[in-house]
Amino acid sequence: MKTSTNRIMAFFASLILSAGFAVCCFRIPALSAAVSSIGNVNLLTYAMTVILFCVSYLIFSILLARTEKPCFFDAPRNAFFTVVLLITVNILFFIRMYRLEVDVYGSVSARYVWHSIPFWLVLICLVTEGLVFLHFARNNNFSVKAWAMSLFYELLTLLVAYNFYTPEVFLRNEPDRLHMDAYFNSIYNVLHGSPYTEYTTSIYGHYGILYKLPMKILGGDLIDFILLNTIIGALCFLAAFLTLHFIVKNDLLRILGSIALTFPVLSMRSGIYWQLWPHRILFMCLMLFWIAFCVRFKKSGRLICILGYGLSLLGILWNTETGLFCAVSWAAFWILRCLCSKKDSWLPVLKTCLLHLAGILLSFLGAYAVVELYNIMNGGHITGIREFLFPLLQSSYMDGLLRVDLPEFASAYMIILVLFFMACAWGISHIWFVRTQEEADSQHLLRVCFTFAAAVLSLGQITYFINRAAYHNLEIIHIPCILLLCIFAEEGMNAFQTFHIRNMKSFSGMQIFKGTFTALSLLVLMTVSTGNIIQYGQNTALREELHNEQELNDFAAHIAANIPENTYAFGIGVPEIYSILRWDTGCYTLDLADLSLRPEAGDYIMDDIKAKKIPAFLAGEGTISRLEKYSSREKSQWLLDTYEISREFEFKGAVLQYFTLK
Repeated sequence: MKTSTNRIMAFFASLILSAGFAVCCFRIPALSAAVSSIGNVNLLTYAMTVILFCVSYLIFSILLARTEKPCFFDAPRNAFFTVVLLITVNILFFIRMYRLEVDVYGSVSARYVWHSIPFWLVLICLVTEGLVFLHFARNNNFSVKAWAMSLFYELLTLLVAYNFYTPEVFLRNEPDRLHMDAYFNSIYNVLHGSPYTEYTTSIYGHYGILYKLPMKILGGDLIDFILLNTIIGALCFLAAFLTLHFIVKNDLLRILGSIALTFPVLSMRSGIYWQLWPHRILFMCLMLFWIAFCVRFKKSGRLICILGYGLSLLGILWNTETGLFCAVSWAAFWILRCLCSKKDSWLPVLKTCLLHLAGILLSFLGAYAVVELYNIMNGGHITGIREFLFPLLQSSYMDGLLRVDLPEFASAYMIILVLFFMACAWGISHIWFVRTQEEADSQHLLRVCFTFAAAVLSLGQITYFINRAAYHNLEIIHIPCILLLCIFAEEGMNAFQTFHIRNMKSFSGMQIFKGTFTALSLLVLMTVSTGNIIQYGQNTALREELHNEQELNDFAAHIAANIPENTYAFGIGVPEIYSILRWDTGCYTLDLADLSLRPEAGDYIMDDIKAKKIPAFLAGEGTISRLEKYSSREKSQWLLDTYEISREFEFKGAVLQYFTLK
């Protein structure tokens, strides 16, 4: 029987099936070994689980629609007792997740305020706040003037920008310094006209090409880079705020969602998490904004479609995998739109799919062409597709350097994946041969398509965490996660505000489920927003230190006073200092923080020193030890036999070494 609650039954069945499959792949040794023999066990298991969920949900939805018996959840009483059970399970899961948060790889949550006070006190505070907040949300239709909402977004954007501006990069611990150097090194190379080669390609992508012009205009030093990064970070959140505003109409959710969106940047850390912010977040936010803009203003022309793939092209140029996920999500938006309108034949659907597959391919090839054109214009040569995709095709990177196993205990990624699966299921349930009734509201269908596209993009983005399950890596999908919570919360807001047990029979099973999910979403949004406000103050002192520019300039001046101008230099921290001095290192390679991926880059440096008969050079933090560890031992020994340390420069724990001929 075609009823809306069949969607819920199909969802639970698909979720249990796919979760069971994933557990088997990880926990059964023989099966795990079989998957590992093919490739990366984390990513392969994840990909198969996502595909299994979508396919099984589609099949279960069709099969349940053909049964003559009414769905179990059609009865309001059955639905009510089911949601009570689900609420209990969710609360217990959240409590367990909270207690084990400190055990996630790379977690710094032990220093958060809520982990430094007794758990019973945290629980009492949250329960009290939750009851008061839910009572307020049920009994008030919160409304904000348009100008006030705009001002609120602007203030939050400025606050985010203030937190992104952290020029005192050497103040952070060694891993953060290494990641920052890896990111800036590629930009420094491009600024000096270095083409991309097997020795210079960055692990983060070809974003340096897009940075080059604005960096040249500003001056090109590290402080200019931090300023640009600040603008880009603010742009990410401005795009996220506008996306929320376009898709969600409830002002309470807009305000709560906006505060929750900023949690990772304002409160989880005092500085920039270079692996993600804003690099892997920028084009995700821009694509979500672009799709939301098309939904809000009902834009669907050919030019709009081409512009979306143009944005994807820039995204691929910026960071290959993120750009590809953007292109796939843009295609998913259009393909689902096509599938939501009833067709007399499958030919239009096939045509739409082929056109958008071509769009994805052309976006990729366009980005590749830009890189090769840049290489040729700067005296380089065509490097090939494999080099363009570096290091994604290297098992030493994906399985060795980057790999961290997923937590098997209650963890946030589990509930987040359920949320993304819900968004996918919502989209699939509106396909014309699956849905229970004709949908008259075209704006609602567009909103469903946005939700589906956001889920596709998020399921792509989260692969970075799936392969390297480090605590802060989950931030990569924080923004779409909050957006989806707000969308689903608004869907059931009417049921949430009007439901009473005494008139339960007047509500359908679907309304009870929607109202319950709204309540849970509101509690999650409230908790994240509260945590953001509380924790923000604790980071203020360190954040002030990170804004200090003078110490870094003084350190650069100290180096300039003690070594010749434009001394040959390489290694961690060197491009940053040389950019401030407006000096040229004379050495353009892959960042040495990632030398293990390309040991031959170290050999290239030592061969270059030997060929040019360099009289002296400056080596960055831990650089010589990395050359000894990863590159040719024979060449490393020659270097140490030929040169000796003449002087060391220490700054915030980072030591740069000046070598001269013996």
